[in-house]
Amino acid sequence: MDYEENITFSINEVAKMLGVVSATIRNWEKHGLITVKRSRSNYRVFTPDDIEVLKKIKEYSVDKHMGMHAIKMLLPKAGGSDLEQCVEQSKEVNYSRKLISEKWREIRRQQGYTLEEVSRAVGISTAHLSKLENGGSVSLDLLNKLAHFYRESPLYFLESRGPENHLVRKGQGDPIQLKSDPGLEMVSLIAMREHMMYPVLCTVEPGCGNLTPHSHNGEEMIYMLSGVVEIRLNDDPPYILHPGDTFYYRGSDTHCWKNISPKPARLLWVHSAIAK
Repeated sequence: MDYEENITFSINEVAKMLGVVSATIRNWEKHGLITVKRSRSNYRVFTPDDIEVLKKIKEYSVDKHMGMHAIKMLLPKAGGSDLEQCVEQSKEVNYSRKLISEKWREIRRQQGYTLEEVSRAVGISTAHLSKLENGGSVSLDLLNKLAHFYRESPLYFLESRGPENHLVRKGQGDPIQLKSDPGLEMVSLIAMREHMMYPVLCTVEPGCGNLTPHSHNGEEMIYMLSGVVEIRLNDDPPYILHPGDTFYYRGSDTHCWKNISPKPARLLWVHSAIAK
């Protein structure tokens, strides 16, 4: 394809538009965040669509200080329109454990909601919600919406894949692939069917974490193993956690947190699902 026949811009022009230096764009290319086209003279050229992608990369990288791994997860996949990608994402089930469908029905009844009220709140049909409560599959987006509506962690609705056991050996925890937050890898440290605590080992890429302020039921505790994490709680000044620090808060407090160190952070996160 001859890109010189279309509207294209040089790397210097694009760098000026974005407010970065050309070396920054070349670094994004080096890390595979964007595939750069070349002119007949082998110069880098950028289309308006490329510039929109670069604006997103700058937002994640420069403004939000996110790591390359997390940015790759957030960027649209090559090929296919935005509509096609949206459809595919809505079909994708981004969790590694089986959903406990009975819990959806139990918690709805415990909190006194009808099928119509919940389906209206999360934007699905009553038939869809009824199917979910009877073992139907659910997308990541809907899982998070329902968990947020019921003020519970998504972990509350998942069960362990392996056999029930009081002991979880080092390196044998069950991976939890919710992917609700990019750059966050979680491993369960419990293998029991019925439990009130959800201990999880988290590895967090630089600039990543649970970035959206939110609240829910229960209580939470964080114990820092490595790295530096910033926690924002209600209107308090930011709390900075270093290795060996412990932080406790109620889920009803508005909170969010992220790794502010240049290397991956590791932390023990314990959520206790206490019904309100």
